[in-house]
Amino acid sequence: MNKIIFLFLSAFTLASAEVTRLPEEFTIAERFLSFASTFDINTALEPLAVARKRFLTLTTTFDLEDPNGLPLASAEARFFSWGTTVDVTDPTDQKIGWIEEEVFKIIPWAEYRVFNFEDRLVAMARMNFWGTQFDIYHPDHPEEIYATLNRPFFRCFYDHWTVQIKQTQIFEEKIIDPRLLIILAIYQTDGDNRRRIRAVIEQQLRNDQEYYDNRRYE
Repeated sequence: MNKIIFLFLSAFTLASAEVTRLPEEFTIAERFLSFASTFDINTALEPLAVARKRFLTLTTTFDLEDPNGLPLASAEARFFSWGTTVDVTDPTDQKIGWIEEEVFKIIPWAEYRVFNFEDRLVAMARMNFWGTQFDIYHPDHPEEIYATLNRPFFRCFYDHWTVQIKQTQIFEEKIIDPRLLIILAIYQTDGDNRRRIRAVIEQQLRNDQEYYDNRRYE
């Protein structure tokens, strides 16, 4: 069994805060046919958290809760930004950090910068060519892998990430808050879903236009 490491995912009540365990490996699974976009964060033995997309917000916003429904974090995409930029805060509205997508690129398929609560760049997240793995690494030393996020190449209707912590001390020393890994996977999936829906709508509009043009010349 993998060694369990203790990282500080703060679960707040009105009176006190709890500490939630985060193992060296866990999964982030998109719920199939969920009314609202929802993700379950689990280990092989127990649930860790649930992330739910908010309704009626100007930008994409997710709330992260522990298995008892207590808040762990909130993530909100910025309205005016190139690509995806997401601010992450704790239940007291204190900054945890933020992630910023690199949009001016050809390869790799996706790349993000990860910042801490002091707005200091603490990691890069680069996806491979196939769109199946993020490597989270030191911003100046790509060979220093902190964690990896993997998902299958073939994904039918829902996404499923496996997170593996490679350097536990980076998270134990709070250099990177582990909630940022969860938010990164969720927003990549959410962006993929929106792009897929947009592509379907655009294709349907092209088909309708082609059908209309053909009828005009019959």
